[in-house]
Amino acid sequence: MGWSVKNDEEPVGPGETPVDFIDAMSADNYVTVDLEKPMGVVFEENDDKYGGIFAFKITDGGHAEQDGSIKPGDQLVAVGSSKVSGLPFDDALGAIIKNNSEKTKLIFFRGPAKQFYGPTGASDEWIDEFVAAK
Repeated sequence: MGWSVKNDEEPVGPGETPVDFIDAMSADNYVTVDLEKPMGVVFEENDDKYGGIFAFKITDGGHAEQDGSIKPGDQLVAVGSSKVSGLPFDDALGAIIKNNSEKTKLIFFRGPAKQFYGPTGASDEWIDEFVAAK
């Protein structure tokens, strides 16, 4: 009986960092991998609130599993030197498909969409510079 007013996010006071915070402007929270196709990664689209795609599953025996760098939940940021973060599923995946190199370079953010795309996420300028440096 009644409405639930529970918030899924833990409240924090001024100047406090949420327990699940992952700094999207720290290079330590990114993974770069060069994979042959088929990669062995199943991608899924984030909900409409954030956009972009993430690694949903790493398939058994695939190149991604053999490499061991990508984890389910990692947010796809770039393919080669092209930033794909925030793009619709077909456009982001299309960048992988169109890449004709022997190995495809992928850059992932190791964290949830809310940390990458939300208000505490990395700025577009920071991401552009980070991708260009890789």
